[in-house]
Parts: sequence; C-alpha cells; structure tokens
Amino acid sequence: MKELEQLAETVKTQLNLNYDAESVKFLEGFIERNKGNLESEEMKGLINSLGSFLGQCIIENYGGHWQIDSETDSVAITFDEKNKAFPFAKVSKQFENGLEDSVYSFYTTIPTIFKINKKKKPWWKS
Repeated sequence: MKELEQLAETVKTQLNLNYDAESVKFLEGFIERNKGNLESEEMKGLINSLGSFLGQCIIENYGGHWQIDSETDSVAITFDEKNKAFPFAKVSKQFENGLEDSVYSFYTTIPTIFKINKKKKPWWKS
C-alpha cells in the first residue's frame, strides 16, 4: 500500500497540509467548494487522492494500517479485526451528500467510535 502513502504525501505537499485535524477540516471545505464542478473522471481521481490523504491522517494520529477488507474488497484503515475505517467511501459520500457526511466529523469521531487513544508523537515531531 506504499502507493497510497505516496499519493497522500503528494496531496499533503501540493495543498501545503499536515496530517492533522486542521488539514482534515480544510479537506472538508475543499470537497464542498469543488463537488459541483467536477466531471466523473476528475471526481474519481479526487476521491482517490483525498481518500489517501484522509486515510494517512487517520494512521498518523490514531494508528491502524492500510489493508484490503476481505468482506468488501475495499481499501480500509484497519485498527484490529473488528474495527476498520473506509476513508475513500467517506470522501465519496461527502461529495454525494455534502456536510451530512463530513470527512471532518468522521475523522474526529474515530477515537470515540473505535475507543482509540490519539497517538502521541515524539517531542521532536511536534
């Protein structure tokens, strides 16, 4: 899943973001500003790019790892056998449904839903 990490890093660099809640909030607004202005192929590309970035934000802050979910054949962030997050699906849903399917709300509720503690970064990475 190295290609997803690389795609996330590209998004991070091009949009001058970090793997943090503030950047996920920006992502939410970016989707809202662009959702009505895209052709189908552009939207697919953005869902892949933004989903990779959202997934990497989740991994960096809450743990987990990229994995293909055997039940859905979809790419997920897996925390353990029973707890998975699907960032590409969430990005797609916000494009379709707007803020009622907000990527930011999704991101901020992960610790509560999955009972995960936020990862502590070493002091030199803060």
